[in-house]
Amino acid sequence: MKKGSSSRVILPLVGALAFSASAIAAQAQPPQTPAVATAATAPKTYPAPARRPAHIVSKADPSGFAALFDPVAANQAKVLHEMGSLPLTMNSDIADAVEAYYAQPKATLIWTDGKGPNAKAVQAIKLLKQAEDWGLNAGDYAVGTEYESMPQGSAERVRGLALFEASLSNKMLMFLQDNFRGRIDPNQLSNYYDFKRKPVDLKATIGQLASLPDLMPIFDRFMPSNPKFAQLAAELHWLRNSGNGAGAAASIDKVIVAMEELRWLPKEFPQRYVFINQPAYMAYYHENGDMTLSMKAVIGQQDHQTNFFDASIKTVEFNPDWGVPQSIIRNEMLPKLKRDPAYLDKEGYKVSVKGKEMPSAKVDWTQPLENISVIQPPGPDNALGQLKILFPNPHAIYMHDTPARGKFAAQDRMFSHGCVRLENPRAMAAAVLKTSVDFVGEQIAGGEKKDMDVPEQVPVFVSYFTAWPTADGTIQYYDDIYKRDLETLNAMSVTSSSRAQS
Repeated sequence: MKKGSSSRVILPLVGALAFSASAIAAQAQPPQTPAVATAATAPKTYPAPARRPAHIVSKADPSGFAALFDPVAANQAKVLHEMGSLPLTMNSDIADAVEAYYAQPKATLIWTDGKGPNAKAVQAIKLLKQAEDWGLNAGDYAVGTEYESMPQGSAERVRGLALFEASLSNKMLMFLQDNFRGRIDPNQLSNYYDFKRKPVDLKATIGQLASLPDLMPIFDRFMPSNPKFAQLAAELHWLRNSGNGAGAAASIDKVIVAMEELRWLPKEFPQRYVFINQPAYMAYYHENGDMTLSMKAVIGQQDHQTNFFDASIKTVEFNPDWGVPQSIIRNEMLPKLKRDPAYLDKEGYKVSVKGKEMPSAKVDWTQPLENISVIQPPGPDNALGQLKILFPNPHAIYMHDTPARGKFAAQDRMFSHGCVRLENPRAMAAAVLKTSVDFVGEQIAGGEKKDMDVPEQVPVFVSYFTAWPTADGTIQYYDDIYKRDLETLNAMSVTSSSRAQS
């Protein structure tokens, strides 16, 4: 695990249009550039977002009665009418919103007065040009201004303004949506990601862009407000202005990926939560905005990777038994049973065939494994140790104790089949139960298997960040142990290439 550290700056995002280079540089320290991991396999092909031509049908009539007596209305009606013939491709959901807005009988132009861009357009363009500050690709949001070279009042200028109007609506919606939920759908990267993608009401948003004179309230609402995001953004700014050039490239990639991943999580973290960062091999408990507990963690092996998802802790189970997964029976136990049919009996496991318990030596192991269950009873040698912390999820992942304490001394702690082993499980259990470690010890000492619900559910983020701020804002860097950053960067590239084809 390679570590480095850098800036200690926390900047508020609300209302911010740019970072202060002097403020950041004064407090930043050069990062130790982490080693770049080589991909074992090529990144998977990420599917480009669905896109289609937008068919804008405006009900504005440039020859109507109102246009005869109002030159401004006449100019706007001409631009609105011209928008119907534009060959403009957008993401499908954005195209739906743009079409719906301009099809309204009383729709008005948002970004131009019919002769040129308005003040709101100038503000929007300024925001879009700052996309790189937020870990995005400014090229995704570039808006052409070909109308500038065309004579006032000409048909060419009207068409140019129509293209500018539609393009800016498209790019502004995309920019806000990307900031709110990320550019890519993590669930499309691999089966190791599991997130309910944040919904964005694009039709309501374009209506607000039209009605509000100032864009900042909308911008602030869509920007991540988590202080961790501000710290990462400050780090990105510093890296790009550090003069390290190619030496900072790996760190820049890690920070950009981390900013994207943070957008997949809630806009703000709750008051109480557990945070597991797999590349750091660490687990943390936070309460009232402070990290009150941290410990080493063991995560999944390369061929049994731990997923990236969020859930809610509901139960602590003391003195658990372990229902051995079918994959472990097939891949690890069957070879040993071929050498010694009594292996499981000697190790203290309970074997049942179609619900009937019998010695492992008498089991016909050639039958379908679905008929067979193998359970390790509670005890000091149980693979789950003396407790497990459950947060229901489709991946059957949970936190637990382990008798294999020596694994925590390793630097790279990928030893499990996907679950998260904790160095200090009693302290974590006490934290989520809102009780003492002594109370947890008493439940274990009883020796009985016992489930205890937490007094209130605790969110848990089983995450994957190769760049992450510590409690004081220092950015720590970690190796891309599962090569997932490469997949994310590739997906970003595919997304940008798709958007360029408009």
